Amino acid sequence: MSNTATFSQAGHLLTLFGAVTKEQFEAMKPLISDLCQADPSAVNREELRKVLKLTPVDLQFFVDYGLDLMAMIKAGNYDWFNDSITAKRFPLTGTGKVAFEPKLFHFDRSISSEDAIKEMEKDGFRPARIEELLAYGAMLPEEQRKYPIIALGSVAEISGDRNVACLDRHGSRRELSLRWFVGGWRGYCRFLGVRK
Repeated sequence: MSNTATFSQAGHLLTLFGAVTKEQFEAMKPLISDLCQADPSAVNREELRKVLKLTPVDLQFFVDYGLDLMAMIKAGNYDWFNDSITAKRFPLTGTGKVAFEPKLFHFDRSISSEDAIKEMEKDGFRPARIEELLAYGAMLPEEQRKYPIIALGSVAEISGDRNVACLDRHGSRRELSLRWFVGGWRGYCRFLGVRK
């Protein structure tokens, strides 16, 4: 029995690399070389993910539809939230506890909401709704201190403008704010996607 990787296993790696830019791949080559030389059983994956500032693999995310919108907001312990975020403007339609797989998308360039959604869909994800954003913020409260996290899947019209919810910060304060859906996003923003 051969001890080398099969074509199927190598194909899986190629699929993973399919979402990587040429520049990212070039930067990863030395790390891939190091991993190939290491004893994989000696590498603690969770510790490696911490070093790489990735979320834990076994972290499970749920939306509890037994909670109303205000209870979901309170669960996030935000220092401030926009009081225009109401159940009337952002209605919840699910029931029970629903698991979801989140992914933060970073396009590292200015992008429109429509183009961000198209990019997520290419990767098999849809834009997160407000309840998924709130569940994510409650599970990983420190993430929004690094960059704004936007949920493009729930859009509310407020004073004639289309708005979406955003996990943000102001100084050391964690905030739940609203941003305009139109007008574009800067390169430092992250977009929460949910696997379809």
